Amino acid sequence: MSYDTSIKDAARELGISVQATYKRIAAGTLQAQKINKHWLVDSASIQDSKKHASRPGRPHSGVSYLLMNGTYPVMEFSFDERNRAFRPHEVIDASRAPIGTVTRNGNGSSAGLKRWWEHRSIPVSRNGMDRKLLELGVDDPSLIPFRNLGFSLSDQYWIQPAGEHFAWGDLNYFQNDFGSDESPWDEWLSDVGLSSPDNTSEGALPKRWICEGERRTLLKGHIPWTDQQVYNEVVATALHNRILDPSEFVQYETRTIENVGVVSACACFINSDEEYVPASLIYDSEGSRKGETVYDAVFRQATNLGIPPRAVSLSLSKMIVCDSLLANTDRHLRNFGYIRNIHTLQWRFAPLFDSGNSLWYDNDEGKVAQNDHFFISRPFDAIPNRQLMLAARDSWFELALLDGFIDEAIGILANGNISAWRLDYLRKGLESRLDALRVIWS
Repeated sequence: MSYDTSIKDAARELGISVQATYKRIAAGTLQAQKINKHWLVDSASIQDSKKHASRPGRPHSGVSYLLMNGTYPVMEFSFDERNRAFRPHEVIDASRAPIGTVTRNGNGSSAGLKRWWEHRSIPVSRNGMDRKLLELGVDDPSLIPFRNLGFSLSDQYWIQPAGEHFAWGDLNYFQNDFGSDESPWDEWLSDVGLSSPDNTSEGALPKRWICEGERRTLLKGHIPWTDQQVYNEVVATALHNRILDPSEFVQYETRTIENVGVVSACACFINSDEEYVPASLIYDSEGSRKGETVYDAVFRQATNLGIPPRAVSLSLSKMIVCDSLLANTDRHLRNFGYIRNIHTLQWRFAPLFDSGNSLWYDNDEGKVAQNDHFFISRPFDAIPNRQLMLAARDSWFELALLDGFIDEAIGILANGNISAWRLDYLRKGLESRLDALRVIWS
């Protein structure tokens, strides 16, 4: 036999994902050998596999799976594609199961599994998804992650079909390359359905993960009529650099992609030993007590995870202050949360990320002309200044750190497709937010 073809090249020739290629190797329909830590496939077996290829385009249906968290088996379950129904079986390790998928008595939750899986799927509201679903031959985005065994860059969860024996180290996206080198950059969804973490990317805005050596980079677009969201992320980075520690926020930059335009770029903020857990999963799982505010519930839940109360207070205060200054309207309970180590099961707050929906980015010309700077804040109070009062006013922050910030922010925004008229409006809005902070902080 001639073991001369890489896994990636074999997958491309067969028109299947890298994961599907490993599956054929495990099933014996492809002949391969591991040489110097890399799998090489016999070219003759590739041709033979092409002759006997099964009908492509359908995710696993009516199959039992083993849910894994890295190398740890978590839960056995089955999935009925026709009814979109998850049926949990044996729970092997409840401590490492996704939050909300195991009941208090230790049994798997069908509703919890379904809710968790759907939140890890691309929303149907993503531009181009209708056409992509037709192309893939499926009618629901939640079916797409079955094509790459559920691998993601937000956590270490994946699924192993019953009877298969894949190795997490050979397949996960933190340690293995992904994506198609030939994907056109005028199509954000081109890698969806293939071996790509794009299959499990949340949010309505266009997104795409790329490999840059060891770094995993998320590129994100903007709504069609303005590119301000992209520059807002850089403004947020400038603010965070002034008042936060580097570990407390995600750094964003802008890039210009041919045929696409300007996008924001940031590195993945977890590693192969960690998972991101949105605050919403904890909140929905534990619920709030009678008379408890959202802030009180989140504070209690975070301390129950083992995060010291002082650290909880500081993390929430820093988020509230930054979002207040940026007039952030999108800090919902899925847009902040925690990082859990999958080995030690220890928790900490995740760095701040995703601040693009801020600075009145979607206000029309009428509101700009009226100098209307009204916005609804989240997640603790809809009234911005009332939410700001929840922040702990102590030594972690000094107003002098913001000297020159407004000029810096306007300088960043001026790089976008934003008129001088609108820039003046944004300057006035930032001044009003800084004034509110001065009044409350003094």
